[in-house]
Amino acid sequence: MWDLRIANIAGIQSGNATLTDGLNVVQASNFMGKSSFMGAIQTVMGTTGMDGYSHPLTEGATQGSVSLSTPEETYDVRLERSDSGGVARHGTPMLTDQTDRTCARLFAFLGENNPVRARVRNAEDLTPLLQAPLDIEDIDARIASLKQEREAVTDRLREAEHAAENIPPVTEAIGTLEQDLERLRERREELARRATDGAASNGASSDELAECRSRLQTTKQTISRLETRIERAETELDQKRTSLEALDIPDEPDVTADITAKNERIDALDIKLDLLEGLHRANQRVLEEDEADLVSSVERNLLEDEVGCWVCGEPTTTATIHERLDAMQGRLVSLREERETLQEEIAAIEAKQREREEQRRRQSELESEIGDLAVDIDELKGDRRQALDRKERLSEELDELEAAVVESTDEVTEELTDVKADIRTKETELETQRARLEELEARRDEAEELEAEQEQLSAELEAVRNRKREKQWELKEQFDTAMADVIDRFGPGFDGGRLAVKTNAQNDIESFELIIARDGRETDIATLSEGEQELVGIIVALAGHRTFDVGNRIPVVLLDGISQLSAANLQRLTAYLQDASEILVTTAYPEAGDFGGHRISPKEWQTVSDGERSAA
Repeated sequence: MWDLRIANIAGIQSGNATLTDGLNVVQASNFMGKSSFMGAIQTVMGTTGMDGYSHPLTEGATQGSVSLSTPEETYDVRLERSDSGGVARHGTPMLTDQTDRTCARLFAFLGENNPVRARVRNAEDLTPLLQAPLDIEDIDARIASLKQEREAVTDRLREAEHAAENIPPVTEAIGTLEQDLERLRERREELARRATDGAASNGASSDELAECRSRLQTTKQTISRLETRIERAETELDQKRTSLEALDIPDEPDVTADITAKNERIDALDIKLDLLEGLHRANQRVLEEDEADLVSSVERNLLEDEVGCWVCGEPTTTATIHERLDAMQGRLVSLREERETLQEEIAAIEAKQREREEQRRRQSELESEIGDLAVDIDELKGDRRQALDRKERLSEELDELEAAVVESTDEVTEELTDVKADIRTKETELETQRARLEELEARRDEAEELEAEQEQLSAELEAVRNRKREKQWELKEQFDTAMADVIDRFGPGFDGGRLAVKTNAQNDIESFELIIARDGRETDIATLSEGEQELVGIIVALAGHRTFDVGNRIPVVLLDGISQLSAANLQRLTAYLQDASEILVTTAYPEAGDFGGHRISPKEWQTVSDGERSAA
C-alpha cells in the first residue's frame, strides 16, 4: 500500500490518496485533478523534467511537494520556482538510476504526454525511443573497450608465444657456450702448465690484457643494444607525434548559456503546450459529445447549428469552432516540432562536447606518452655516450697492454692471454643468455593465463553484442505478440501491425518502422481513429515494458489521457495491463462504469478549479 500527500502539483493544491496492489481507478469528471494526480506520482518517482517535460508545479505557486510512503521507505520531493520562472526539483525520488527513469518515462507512465504514444500519434521515428535504455548502457562504447582490452591481451599472448618459440635456440646457445667454456678452460690449464717461469712473470700483464679485451667486447655489445633501443623509441615517438598532430580539437565553445536558453525555451513551450492541449481537448470534447448547450446557447438549424461563443458570447457556428480548433491543432503541432528541434539541438551540442572531451583525453595521453618517450630517449643516449667513452678508453688501454705483452711474452703466453679473454667473454655471454632464458620461460608460462583471459574477454564481448542484438529482436517479437493479443481482445478497425526492421551486415537492427495493415494492405497511422492511434502507441510502449523487464524495475504503471477509447475498451485495456506491474493506476470518467479494483475519489482534494468556480 502506498500513501501519497500532494501540495501544489499541477491542478491539485492539496490532497491525499492511497494506492493498493492491483488496479486503482481515479474516476471523476474534468478539472477534478485526475491528470494532476498522475503528474504527482511521476514527480515523486523522479521522471518529470525529462525530455523537455517540465516539473508540474501549480501555476502561480512558488513551492510544491509530493510525499510517498511505502511499506519499505518514504520519499519526499519538493518543487521550487526560481526568480527566472524555472522550476527545480529537490529531495530524493524513488527512481534515481537513469535507466530506470528512462524506462518508466517511456514504457510505464503511459499518459497523454508519453513520448512513445506521441511519436506513434505523429507517425515519427520510434527507433531512438525503443533503443534508449540500450543507449544509456552505452553498449557500443563497452564493445569498443572490450575489443581494445582483448587486442592488448592478444598482443601479450603473441609475445608469450614468440617467447616460447625462442626458448629452444636460446637453450641450444647456452649448451654451446657451456661446451666452449669447458674446452677453453681445459686449454687454459694446458697452456698454464707449459708456461715457463719467464712466461709466468708476465701473468699479470696477460690477465690484464684478457680482462681489458673482455670488457671492450661487452661494451661494444652494450652500445649495439642501446642503439637498437634508441631506434625503436625514436620510431615510436615519431608515430605518437604524428597521431598528436592529426588530432583536430576545436576550441571549447561557451554552450552553457545556449543550452540554458534552449531549456528555458523548452520549459516555456511545455507551458504553452499544456495550456493549448487542455484547451483544445476540452473544447473538442464539448463538440464531440454534442454538449455545447452546457456552456452556451444553441440554436438548432437544418443546415448548421448556431451557438454563442462560450468565451466572448458572440454568435458563431459549430463549423467555425471546428475551424478554430483545427488551427489550434496546427499550432500544437508547430510548438511540438519546435520543442523537438530544440531537444535535438541540445543533444547534438552535448554529443559534440563529449567528442571534444574524448579528443582532449587522447591528446593528454599522447602528450604524456611523448614526454615519457623523450625522457627515455635522452637517458638511453646518455648511456650510449658513456658506453662510447668507455669503449674509447678501453681501446686505448688495450693497445697499451698489447704492446707491453708483445715485448715480453712468447707464443704460449700470447695464446694464454687470448684464451683468458675468450673465457671472460663467453662467461659474460653465458650469463646474459641464462637471464634471457629465464625471462622467456616466465613469459611462456604466462601464456596459459593470457589465453584464459582472452577467452573470457571474447565471451564477454560476444555476450554484450548478443545483449543488444537480442533486445532489438525481442522488441519486435514483443510488439508482434502484443498486437496479436490486442486484435483478439479489441477487434479494432485495422487488421494488425508489425515493427519492420532494417538490419546491417551483422544482422543488428539499425532502425524500426511501424507498419499498420487494414483490409490486407499497408496504411498510414493517420488513417486510424484517434482511439486506435492511442491503442497502437500503448502496444509499442508495452513491447518496451516487456523487453526491458520494466515490471521488475518500476512497481507501477500509469494510464491516462485515452478518452478516445470507449468505456468497454478502456476496461478491457486495464484488465490486459493489470499483470504488467504490482500497481496499475488509471483515470476514467464516471460514465465509464465500474472497473473493479480500488477507487480513488478526488472529492476531498482542493483543486485550482475549486477556486475558479468559487470566484465565479
